[in-house]
Amino acid sequence: MKKTMKKTRKNYLIPLCTILLIFAFIPGCGEKEQTTPKDSSSTTGQAQETSPQDELEKAGEDLEDVLSALATPGWPTGKISDKVPEYPYGEVKNSGDYGDGEYVILISPTNKDELKEYFNLLEGNGYTLSDGDRARLGTLALRFQFNSTDTLQMIVSDAGTSKWPSLPGDLLAPDKGTLDGDVDAVELSDAEKASGNYYSAGFTLVDLTEEDCLAYVQKQVDNGWEGGGDMATKEINIEGVTCDLMLQFVQFYDGQADFRLEAWAK
Repeated sequence: MKKTMKKTRKNYLIPLCTILLIFAFIPGCGEKEQTTPKDSSSTTGQAQETSPQDELEKAGEDLEDVLSALATPGWPTGKISDKVPEYPYGEVKNSGDYGDGEYVILISPTNKDELKEYFNLLEGNGYTLSDGDRARLGTLALRFQFNSTDTLQMIVSDAGTSKWPSLPGDLLAPDKGTLDGDVDAVELSDAEKASGNYYSAGFTLVDLTEEDCLAYVQKQVDNGWEGGGDMATKEINIEGVTCDLMLQFVQFYDGQADFRLEAWAK
């Protein structure tokens, strides 16, 4: 039986990119013919020509007005989970839905010491902290980074959880822990099947202990699988091919665990 390689959970780090293109068209000034100076009284009350510098300053003021109109200041109540406590420092200058289940919040002015205080607040609310810039509560995840010395970017995402799916080998749902998102099943090519790999999937459970993970593997053994510890196997039939189905507890970190489920032709 072939063993699967351990695979760490992908962390999708999606950076916030804002591209603003400003095209300023300033007409050139042609050379004026020399004329005899007119009496100063003849120019009284006439409009003065606008200099290029004045036009640039006016364009900058207009741009600030546009940005202010587009901004969404204030804590985004109702747009993110109410389990995310409001950041108590600085001001929310802007926020918005970045797509792919991520909501971005820009906070300024603030600093790293104040962020540490916020981490303490999160921990007191049951969050698990990791890597110095991440926090998680169930399927709810927060990521932080400073875009400048005093501007903090906070990314809120929630993978949610799906109903336990029907999986090969009648794999049972865990007694403890929550499925983070969906089971990620790979669509295998004919070439991969020809090499003997007939099924490949991965999934993550959150809010459990390492002992809970081992107990989950043992639950399958008690239901007719073979093995124990961090791995259990079962003989199944896929597309008329007899395969060894393997459940592997890959790794545990920060209150969450990765599992692999693969089937190889015997």
